[in-house]
Amino acid sequence: MSGVLVYSEVDEQAYALIAWAKKHEDALGPVAAAVLGPDAQKRSGDYQRFGAARLYVNENEALGEMGEQVLTAALAQIAKQAGTDLILLAATRRGRSLASRLAHALDAGCVSEAIEMSIDDGRLVTGRYALGGNTIAREVIRTPHKVIAATAGTVDAAEPGEVVGEVIAAELDLPATQVSVVERRPKPASSVNIAESERLVCVGRGLEKQEDLAIAEKLGAAFAGEVACTRSLSAEYAWVPEERMIGISGEKVSPECIL
Repeated sequence: MSGVLVYSEVDEQAYALIAWAKKHEDALGPVAAAVLGPDAQKRSGDYQRFGAARLYVNENEALGEMGEQVLTAALAQIAKQAGTDLILLAATRRGRSLASRLAHALDAGCVSEAIEMSIDDGRLVTGRYALGGNTIAREVIRTPHKVIAATAGTVDAAEPGEVVGEVIAAELDLPATQVSVVERRPKPASSVNIAESERLVCVGRGLEKQEDLAIAEKLGAAFAGEVACTRSLSAEYAWVPEERMIGISGEKVSPECIL
């Protein structure tokens, strides 16, 4: 491969992907990273401690929270400037959306929620859940350009090292944004960590109405556990906060007891 471009709006996940790609530089090629949006120049100093040879920096506010259209154009242009044929993203909500958009823009093969990445005989092999999460499909992208969005925990957290890497001002020709910010509200702090809960009461479409959640909450309290839910109650009905969703699209859990 001719190189890797790493991007995530969550800096810690970008650090981990940079460090992983650096370990496999012989197979993947040199590692570059995109640091975009407000305070990008300041943040690039932290990125220099995780192994990227080049950091492409642009502080345009439209790259912060103005939607994926502008960000897709920016990353596609940076990938071409850097000469990279692989883009690694963190599979956040934004990262999953970017993965498909970038794949279209670059005519690239795409894996949007990789849970494994490994090098086998010089090829990058990804693993993702298949058949409703009952098995793992391992795949190799054969197109010249590749886009992979890796879920949190796919690679180990990175430890900072010496300051390395060249900081490059990315000159971008960005499209006009179709998104405007009309209001900002602080996101409530997470009240529960489902992934570490030892006892879970899981609810789904079997509940007739939202008020029936009280039954699950009482059962959870009796077992000193937490209430979790399937995708429908969170993503479709908005009865339960997203932080309590489990399954392929939610938290990966391994409780001692689940009801």
